[in-house]
Amino acid sequence: MLIAAVAAVVSVSHSLTAFNLLNRRWPPGAIDLEIQLGPARGLTDGSASWDDCAVAAAKDWNAVAGPTGVSLHPILDSTRTPGAPDMVNSVFFAEDLFGIPFDRNVLAVTQTWVFTGTDDGIDESAESDVIFNAAQRFQCIDGPLTTLGSTPEVGGIDLHRVAGHEFGHVFGLDHPDDIGVIALMDTFIGDVRVPQADDIQGLLTLYGAPVGPGIPFPQRNQVLAFFLTLENEYRNGLMRQQNNPGFVDAEGSAVWFPEWLRYVLNGCSATEATNRVFLQIRGQGIQPVCGVIAAGTIDFPPRNLSLDFFVLLDALYRNELGRGALQSFIDLEGKAVWLQEYLRYRVNGCSDADAVAWVIGQIRGGHRPPCM
Repeated sequence: MLIAAVAAVVSVSHSLTAFNLLNRRWPPGAIDLEIQLGPARGLTDGSASWDDCAVAAAKDWNAVAGPTGVSLHPILDSTRTPGAPDMVNSVFFAEDLFGIPFDRNVLAVTQTWVFTGTDDGIDESAESDVIFNAAQRFQCIDGPLTTLGSTPEVGGIDLHRVAGHEFGHVFGLDHPDDIGVIALMDTFIGDVRVPQADDIQGLLTLYGAPVGPGIPFPQRNQVLAFFLTLENEYRNGLMRQQNNPGFVDAEGSAVWFPEWLRYVLNGCSATEATNRVFLQIRGQGIQPVCGVIAAGTIDFPPRNLSLDFFVLLDALYRNELGRGALQSFIDLEGKAVWLQEYLRYRVNGCSDADAVAWVIGQIRGGHRPPCM
């Protein structure tokens, strides 16, 4: 079904924050943009027209979007009248937003229509129109703004900056929400003119990135076999009682915890990794990872984050899947600590036999040997 999404705007002020995502993205490939901003004279960055100024902003995004499989494809000299929706992505000046008056502080708006109910749980973008407020005074400025705050810089607001921000909305990036990170997608215009590291990471998180040869996770039957060995060790070695209720069975732990780690180790935050695992559990397919890992030893997340995932997974099995309680010899903290330790050995090159032996040795009070 095609529905209208909320419009994204940029205003005049200044703030510093961190990336946030909209629940939509384009399929892989080029995103056509019909740019109809028109001619201009005296643009201080050397642009020959408003169109050229906007195209330069699109090229800034394309320079960093390569790993994602999506890009912006500017189309010039179109004479078609923009419509809403008409399944064409238009970039143009207007006095209003398809009949809706602009707020006087608004510089531009990105209005998007999406296809809902897609298989991967994230809406598919169908059309994004970028409408610049014709009542505002624009310029194209290569360099820092002369003033910040509510007063536009001398000569007008930099259209390049505004276009770059709005093209981020076209991709599916939202305004940031954490203070302290510099980003083009900040709610308010400032000195940032091109996508920053935070913006790029948002793009990678939304669209995914290649993982190269991949992290060598063990086969799931080996993880399950380790988990059953761990149960026996807690029962026979530690003499624990089978009095730890939980809703995730051994197979669920063996499947979903490595999958959560796969996302985390490939650039996703713990929260984003949990969201993507839950999409899989809900039948919405394997999600893209969030970044490209560096070669070398693979660093694992703090164990408290792993424990948090197990707590949330347990709640999902209980509340959404309707699973009944199961009694285990291992508490959730034991699962988080020792499954992660086993997987840490395995993805860093240890054999199954060595990883099992060294984890059990640690449980019995031994040292933590490195992977040979």
